[in-house]
Amino acid sequence: MRIKSFYADSVEGAVALARRELGADAMLVESRRAPLEARHLGHYEVVCAVVPEPAPENADTPPEQDARLARELADLRKQLEVMGKTITRSAWSGAHGSPAGADLADYHMRLAAEDIESGLIQEMLDEVRRRQANTSESFEAMVATVLEKRILVDSALAAPAAGGPRIVALVGPPGAGKTTMIAKLAVTCGLTARRPLEMLSMDDYRVSGAEQLRSYATILGAGFQTLDTVSSLAQALQALQGKGLILIDTAGYGPRDMDRATDLARFLSCRTDISTHLVLTATMKPADLTRVAERFGIFRPASYVFTRLDETGTFGAEFSLSVRTGKPISLLSSGQEIPDDVEPATRARILSLLWPHTVCAARSAA
Repeated sequence: MRIKSFYADSVEGAVALARRELGADAMLVESRRAPLEARHLGHYEVVCAVVPEPAPENADTPPEQDARLARELADLRKQLEVMGKTITRSAWSGAHGSPAGADLADYHMRLAAEDIESGLIQEMLDEVRRRQANTSESFEAMVATVLEKRILVDSALAAPAAGGPRIVALVGPPGAGKTTMIAKLAVTCGLTARRPLEMLSMDDYRVSGAEQLRSYATILGAGFQTLDTVSSLAQALQALQGKGLILIDTAGYGPRDMDRATDLARFLSCRTDISTHLVLTATMKPADLTRVAERFGIFRPASYVFTRLDETGTFGAEFSLSVRTGKPISLLSSGQEIPDDVEPATRARILSLLWPHTVCAARSAA
């Protein structure tokens, strides 16, 4: 089997290129937004495959051919889920054999290219189809409206708390950017708002974890403490009731470290005065996002914080995770600059990440 990627500024254009080179029998395996490093070739990448004619039954089959066939079968099994999206798209087109049905099929492919989950795409396009009879909006506008309605955001993280300090804890896997995010929040939600600030480190795993946060605190002129037990954290929070904002950094827990996180997770999840947020990188694969979110469910996070948006061209997996779990997105980060590369999550901003080239541009110009 021959598999190849084709790039163009539209999915249809890329498919046409594939059919031109591979022939009319070429199968669409996957469509997605082109990665940043290949964006100069076109905005969309389409992966197509063509299966060669089988060899005659009496042909000799050397061991190398058997091994190659086994690899190809394994690849086919891995691609079944993606090909299911293509079948769903065809079902849309066949079930709605009209210009409207063709539009829905096209939008299914475009939404799939943004890494939005297939089931969620079908739900949204079902809603678009129901709206058709009651609105004169274009398909583009209807899809944007349905997308925007499903976006969940939470702006309470930066708001002052009633009757005590605002206490924010960040949890997440190693390398997610928790410590840098703590420093960004210290500036944007603490110093800029003129709120008395304390930074606490529960990162007793990395040698340099607490020292990095201590350096940030020194530069910012904020209070800082290193704590190594849940009981010491409870005591520190009791003594800091006069503060306006308390930021808690935690260790990065990998899959094998979750036993070490049990006590802290139990403490944070039981304290109603502590707002816990799960920090994830926007560069993670959809399956990895799901696994990590499930693993950190023991912390009962109130929302998601997504970092490294500047390193990816899609946001559909993050949007899908938020919708599926019912947890809002609170913060977005696009780099390491403190405090410039952080912003509160808004529906308009997330919509621009999901649907960047059409309605969002028109709304911005309005």
